[in-house]
Amino acid sequence: MASASNSKWPNGAQASITLTFDNMGEAADINRNLWPSSSPIGSHYSVTKMLSHFLDLVRKYDIPITYFVESWNLGVYPEAIKRIAEEGHEVAWHAWQHEAWGKECKEEGDERRNFERSFGREKGIEGFVGKGGRGEGSKVERYRGFRPPGGSIHGERTLKMCREFGLGYISPSADRGAHVPIDGGKDSIVVLPFRWSTVDAYYYMDGFSGLRKMKGELPEEAQSPSVLVERYCAQIDDTIEKGGYLSFLFHPFLTDQEDRMEAMETVMKHLVKRRDEGKIWLARCRDIEGWVRAHPDSLPEDPGWDDSSWR
Repeated sequence: MASASNSKWPNGAQASITLTFDNMGEAADINRNLWPSSSPIGSHYSVTKMLSHFLDLVRKYDIPITYFVESWNLGVYPEAIKRIAEEGHEVAWHAWQHEAWGKECKEEGDERRNFERSFGREKGIEGFVGKGGRGEGSKVERYRGFRPPGGSIHGERTLKMCREFGLGYISPSADRGAHVPIDGGKDSIVVLPFRWSTVDAYYYMDGFSGLRKMKGELPEEAQSPSVLVERYCAQIDDTIEKGGYLSFLFHPFLTDQEDRMEAMETVMKHLVKRRDEGKIWLARCRDIEGWVRAHPDSLPEDPGWDDSSWR
C-alpha cells in the first residue's frame, strides 16, 4: 500500500491522475467519410453544445484537464481551442484528423507527414501560435504531448519522432505510467497512458464489443453509465492503494445524454474528494511530465504496452 511517507508525488499524494478529453468536432467523421455533405463544417455539436458543459463542470470542481485535439481543428474551431487554454487547461495533440495511428500511419513516411502537417507553419500548431497566427498572444502553447488515435504506436520510431518534434510525453494504450529511455539511453520520453477500462467509449459504444470480448472484463453489449462510474471509481481507489499514475478519458461527442453527463460529474466528485483528502495529485499531463523529469524515480521504465485496438 502506498503512503504519504513514501509518496513520489507532490504534497505527499499517493497517486497522480489526469482527467482528459479526446476528439474535437467532425475531424474523425471527415477522415472516415462520415460527415454529411449537407452539414456545414464547423457546426459539430461536440463543440457548439457540449464543450461549454464540459468546461463548466471542470471549472465547478476546479479540475485542470488535458484536451487531445486533432490539429485540423486549429483552422476550424480556433476560438474553442483558445477558450480551453484561457481557462487553464492543456491543449495536446491527437493527430491531424484522427487517423488510426496503428493502421493509417503504419509506414514511416505517412507517420512523418502527419507530424509535419500537424506541427507546421501552414496549418499546424506552429502557424497557429506563431506570428500572425490565429492563436498568437493566446494561452495556447506548442504541443507537449500526443495521444495516438486507436492507442497503438510503432515502437521507438514513434517515440523518437515525438522527441524530434518537441514532445515530452505520449499517451498510448498501456498499463501504467513510465519514463522510457530511448535512443540507447541518450534521451527519454514520459509515457502517460490510458487503459481501455478508463475510456468511456469502451463502455458506451457498440463498436467496442470485440474489444470488450477480448479483454473479458465486460459483456459484449454496450454498458450503462452506472457501470462506468463503478469501474472508474474503483480504479481511482486502486491506484491510490498501489501508487502510480492513471488517466481517465471522456469524449464530448459521446456525452450528449443526461445520464452520461451525470456519470461524468459523479466521477469528478470522487476525484475531487480523493484530491481534497490529499490522496491524489490531479493535474494536467504536461505538468505530470515535468514532475517525472525532475523526479526520475517517480515512474518505472516499462509501461506495459497494450497493442489491442477497437479498430
